[in-house]
Amino acid sequence: MPPYVVKELQTKEQLDAVVDVIWKAQYSPYMPSSSIFFPVSGYTPEDRAAGISASKERLWKEHLSSSPAEHTWIFVEDSATSEIVAGSLWEWHEKNKVMDGIPKIDMYWWPNGEAREFCEEMLRQCMTPRSLWMHRPNAGVSMMVVHPEHRKRGVGGLMMQWSNRKLDEGGIEGFVEASELGRELYEKWGYRVVMKIALFLPPNKGDIWNKLAHEMMLPPWYAMWRPVNGVVKAGERNRPWQLVPPLHP
Repeated sequence: MPPYVVKELQTKEQLDAVVDVIWKAQYSPYMPSSSIFFPVSGYTPEDRAAGISASKERLWKEHLSSSPAEHTWIFVEDSATSEIVAGSLWEWHEKNKVMDGIPKIDMYWWPNGEAREFCEEMLRQCMTPRSLWMHRPNAGVSMMVVHPEHRKRGVGGLMMQWSNRKLDEGGIEGFVEASELGRELYEKWGYRVVMKIALFLPPNKGDIWNKLAHEMMLPPWYAMWRPVNGVVKAGERNRPWQLVPPLHP
């Protein structure tokens, strides 16, 4: 087993390599819903290359415009080959930015039209648990991927170990939105399911909407919570953020 090391991302070249892993991972196995974040406009190799290039530019611009205190990319490197084999994006929150309701979602990388409206509504529903619970300082993973050839080797665990150490150093809770594929990893690292979400998108709005509902609908996923230090204190309920009522400005 090759040795792996976790590093914080510093350069565009590193992020480009992580994006290459993202594209590889989302097609092994194929996850149609990932296209809401990484769309391809056609079916040729050139269309795919254009989609990869656009996603690299978009994520780098978002990285540069975000505060390091709120947004951290990490990656895992195979120290034997210097190959980047995994990556994850962590977001740090001092307070709930959506406690007054889900904000309008702007998926600006999609052209205006019915397809964009569909993707924005799907993501809006995904954010519902955040508006219910995230009322205390917390951190959450926005994205996590491992190259298919490096799965089942402890790579995901290294990223979780890094994040749990940061959570515990800050004395804050963790919150993730997990697929069935990722649920087992998060449970191993102290997260527990607090809600299972199945999306409902109104049918028959239009041909494009119906096509995407058939092809890209997210499967049921899990809202998962990790208490401070991974431990629920005596007398506390096994649910996040219910001990403190929502605070309003």
